[in-house]
Amino acid sequence: MPLIEGPDARLNVEVRGAGTPVTLFAHGITSCIAEIEPWAAGTQGTRVLMDLRGHGASDRPPPEAGYGPDAMRRDIACVADRFAATRAFGVSVSAEALCAIMAGRPDRFERVALFLPGALDEPNDGAAHFPEFAADLESMTLEDYAGKALADPVYGLLFAKRPAWRALVRQRILRMNRDGIPRALRGYRDAPPPVPDPAPLAAVEAPVLILGHEDDPVHDAAVARRLASLLPGATLRIWDEPLAMLDDPAAFARLVGSFLSA
Repeated sequence: MPLIEGPDARLNVEVRGAGTPVTLFAHGITSCIAEIEPWAAGTQGTRVLMDLRGHGASDRPPPEAGYGPDAMRRDIACVADRFAATRAFGVSVSAEALCAIMAGRPDRFERVALFLPGALDEPNDGAAHFPEFAADLESMTLEDYAGKALADPVYGLLFAKRPAWRALVRQRILRMNRDGIPRALRGYRDAPPPVPDPAPLAAVEAPVLILGHEDDPVHDAAVARRLASLLPGATLRIWDEPLAMLDDPAAFARLVGSFLSA
């Protein structure tokens, strides 16, 4: 599919499957369609996958348009309305953007899955290193940055237990959009919280699946737990270790798909 006109830039959208329900899938900062496509595979009907502004194959918007959660909310709302999506799956900043959409339109979606939300009505302190991350991406080749990142002791702990993740993380870094992602990292760090007033979320009657994990400084499990307390139809699942839910990607796709296809 060609790029579609978004609120501030052309957005890359890919459609899989057919029929109902129509489910939108949106990734997090630094990611792209290729990373969330396997997680969408277990969902029935039409799957609409999108690259956020400045990510993947989507265009970079003008500087004044911004990259914060509110900008991502506009992108997601645009694509959801364009394809008449009734269900949605969002990762990180996209999960936060979906919360903002639901706060403004509590009846917008029939079902929503939120994976690793990192902020709600307070700033995400875990994003303090994002400007440094952005500077590295701008000053280094992706190959060089991958070498630096993979040598980080934090990744070392992950790879010690899950050695296959080394190749996956390297692949993820090598397909980053070096043009838009640094701007997105700075835009997220400097933006106001995605849902300044979360009280309207109490009016959301749709079932919402909230997925998180412990020990993640950027995606604090406390945010997932708070969302579960605010959303009447919430189901919460927290894993004990970071990314443990992705040890079996097919099982994760079935978990997401069984919820969104119900």
